[in-house]
Amino acid sequence: MQFRKLGRTDLLVSEIGLGTYKNLDVNSSEGQLHCNALVEKAVNCGVNFFDTAPMYGRSEEVLGNALYHIDNKSIIASKVLESNPRDARKSIERTLNKLQIDSIDLMQIHNMSSWRQVTQVLKEFKEEGKVRFLGITDYRISNYSEVLTALKTGIFDTVQIPYYLGEKTCKEMLFPIVRDLNLGVIVMTPISPIFARGSLIEKLSNQDLSFMKKFGVITPGQVLLKYLLSDSNISTIIPATSKIERIIENTNCSNKKELDEDSIERLESLLEK
Repeated sequence: MQFRKLGRTDLLVSEIGLGTYKNLDVNSSEGQLHCNALVEKAVNCGVNFFDTAPMYGRSEEVLGNALYHIDNKSIIASKVLESNPRDARKSIERTLNKLQIDSIDLMQIHNMSSWRQVTQVLKEFKEEGKVRFLGITDYRISNYSEVLTALKTGIFDTVQIPYYLGEKTCKEMLFPIVRDLNLGVIVMTPISPIFARGSLIEKLSNQDLSFMKKFGVITPGQVLLKYLLSDSNISTIIPATSKIERIIENTNCSNKKELDEDSIERLESLLEK
């Protein structure tokens, strides 16, 4: 596993992290045991960055239980969605309790929800030592103008956005300020557009990807992750999976074999076929 600086923070994060949307939302002891094994495999494969949220059902609690018995050096990010300061504070306190930690590495405003109203709460938690760094997230590419407004305040250390083969809006609108302010970029939905699950996998499954073998990747999913890792603006990618074998497949994409420009252009041209 290779590691990258999370923007201007002092955190070194694994290039491949683990998202927890749906895959860690379990309600049984058997489900918890499976998630324990999933998280343990991720840690053993070098993953040190885990992203969760209160809106992901029981994912925070399940992740907290899994990491409690495995590793206390992982970097954890969660989110807050509440629209008023009082509820936001309660939400963050619940998050800390569920994760079984006194301080969280990164607290993000989920989908830019009332960010003007709740940013002060996050700053207060940071002053109290309960939150180390602040971030924002948004799955709506159409909302990037508002994301840009928030980033220009200089308050936030990271931004979490959708990015995948064929998506260029973030490159044009957000990456210039990401570079100017040295912000960490966390990639959600790296395998496909959020409302078109499987579309890119299906597209690549019908293409000759043999030219990617020299970079240590074989499957369409690996190719899509490797493509994103060629972008130096990216800090970490957080695919979510409930399959242990997929953890191995995903983390194997993080190696010292960097894509050349010809291969990058060849991948981008595959969408035109």
